[in-house]
Amino acid sequence: MLANFTNTFWDATLQWIYGFFGIDIIMDALGKGEPVPVQGYLQAVFSGILALLGIFTAYRFLYFVLGVFGHARHYPEAPKDKRYAFIITAWNEELVIGNLIDDIRAMDYPQELIEIFVVADNCTDKTGQIAEEKGAHVYYHNNPKERSKGFGLHYLVQEMSKDIDILNDFYAYTTLDADNVPAPDYLTKINNCLQASGADECVAYRNSKNLSENWISAMCGVQAFGHSVNGLRARSMLNISQEMYGPSTTLRNYVLAEGGWKWTSLTEDMETLMDLTARGYKTGYCEEAVFYEEQPTTMRLVWNQRVRWARGGLLAFKMYGWKLFKSFCKKPTWSKYDMFWQTFPLSFVFFWIGFLYQLCSIILFLAVGDSGYFNWWSFANYAITLFAGAYLSGFAINLVVIIREWKHFLLPFWKTVLFIFLFPFYNVMDPVFSALSIFINPLWKHIDHHFVKKGSELAAEEAAKGTKHESENQNGSGKES
Repeated sequence: MLANFTNTFWDATLQWIYGFFGIDIIMDALGKGEPVPVQGYLQAVFSGILALLGIFTAYRFLYFVLGVFGHARHYPEAPKDKRYAFIITAWNEELVIGNLIDDIRAMDYPQELIEIFVVADNCTDKTGQIAEEKGAHVYYHNNPKERSKGFGLHYLVQEMSKDIDILNDFYAYTTLDADNVPAPDYLTKINNCLQASGADECVAYRNSKNLSENWISAMCGVQAFGHSVNGLRARSMLNISQEMYGPSTTLRNYVLAEGGWKWTSLTEDMETLMDLTARGYKTGYCEEAVFYEEQPTTMRLVWNQRVRWARGGLLAFKMYGWKLFKSFCKKPTWSKYDMFWQTFPLSFVFFWIGFLYQLCSIILFLAVGDSGYFNWWSFANYAITLFAGAYLSGFAINLVVIIREWKHFLLPFWKTVLFIFLFPFYNVMDPVFSALSIFINPLWKHIDHHFVKKGSELAAEEAAKGTKHESENQNGSGKES
């Protein structure tokens, strides 16, 4: 029975491989002593490109395995004697900016060593006034042509430089988005990481405030958790440089002192990552430092956000991809190779390769007709593999991510079961977002943040869930023994 199943499975796998790469078309023609149809060569070329990209990025499977079964580095307690500045951009964030400042002031790090700088970026509400009332240093940036987080930080650091000594007044500068809230020990853990690792910048663990609002916010939250499992944790274990993402990036003073904040594209985090990696800087990861962000709750917001990310990613790779590649050739390091492929627009390339293959195949069919030279199975196999494969692989990966991060996952079990089949649709939509972004020049649009909850409350919920999870595991182990 098992042998029959194994043989059947192997035969089906070979049939799929032959169909995807066009090998069946080529072998059939050669077996009959006939010329190989153009479709066979066409499919072999397109599939070969995809396979080559897969080989270049196959190492990520190791990252995933390490992320599932491993643990990020733990950093020893360091003296709380370093001065930190929080630099925050806020565009019409009067509903959440006060909550963020309150949470920073409630952290367990010595408050006399913390300063908060806020740029009220093209605001038409009371964001700046509220931040001032909360004790932050506020700067007002009013330039509709410079409406993005990158431009806001550029202006903020530029104005701060007139009032403080960027290099000497603070040990490091931490960015947070206005909708973020940090756990009470956030800065203590960041301080431990920077002092022990010697990293030039550091990113923290990304959790979500509003996973339970609907399936869209939960879907986006799962994608954020995936960053830890698919890369951050493994890189921490291997002690290599990390990717960076917009919220929660802490930069050492000398990084900003060298030229201020100069990364102003639609995805300033990717631009920063590629530039600093090419220049040899190292990014650390502190999984013990937790912050919570608000996820989009409508498909319109997801569309606006993801298309902007996709477009910004293409522009950032255009600006810095070649610089990163040249830096690797000049002085090869694994971090440069890794970050090149981390920022390479794979979704964009996969979509357009698939689209061009389908278009060429249809033109070929119209040219030769259904005269035995066109293999519909191979044509359909290619499309099914790309889209069904994206859904099924996304489902499997998301399921593992949820199980691995369950103690951090602030979503009821019944909702998780209800939504779990919807989560992988992002994996299917992402290539579409990437492909369409080439035709769209998205503006930086405001996201209405509304979910107000203290970081201490969210951290307490997470801790309670983690304690319950550990207790259940211990009880299960006790019963087995």
